[in-house]
Amino acid sequence: MKIIIYASQYGSTKQYADELSKRTGIEVVEYTEVRDINQYDTIVYLGPLYAGSIMGLKKTLNKIRNVQDKKLIVGTVGLADPNDKKNREEIMNGIKQQVHGCIYNKARVYFLRGAIDYSNLNLKHKTMMAFIHRKVKGMKEEEMTAEIKAVIETYGKNVSYIDFDALNPIIDGIQ
Repeated sequence: MKIIIYASQYGSTKQYADELSKRTGIEVVEYTEVRDINQYDTIVYLGPLYAGSIMGLKKTLNKIRNVQDKKLIVGTVGLADPNDKKNREEIMNGIKQQVHGCIYNKARVYFLRGAIDYSNLNLKHKTMMAFIHRKVKGMKEEEMTAEIKAVIETYGKNVSYIDFDALNPIIDGIQ
């Protein structure tokens, strides 16, 4: 059996999860609603990136027993350019800190680009983004990470980088 599990704060990851379900016919469930993850042999987890970690990943995947018998796919959704090598390395380090080593080694990881709408951010996230923006505004471009560049490019705006074609490698990985 296969399942798509997702976490979503503002909706980008849910959009990807719903589209992936539509394209594959696989059931999609929010991570807080998963009852018995061990009944599935293929587990696709999609989660948004926040401050170096993936929402819900640790809570969900660390419940898996018999990892060697599972196909694990993790899709990260963030604002920064997923083609930036350093960005990918930072994401992989974040995953390594969140899950057991056997899960980290077994999972195939894919990088998706999300969206942001500042008018929908909660007060905590608006404050955090304003702080980051003020802190990095004067940085030289060569010092900026992909994440910092994304904050500067999108600050105060409604921007979507969602690309459902980016799901194709995940679909291939599920097969």
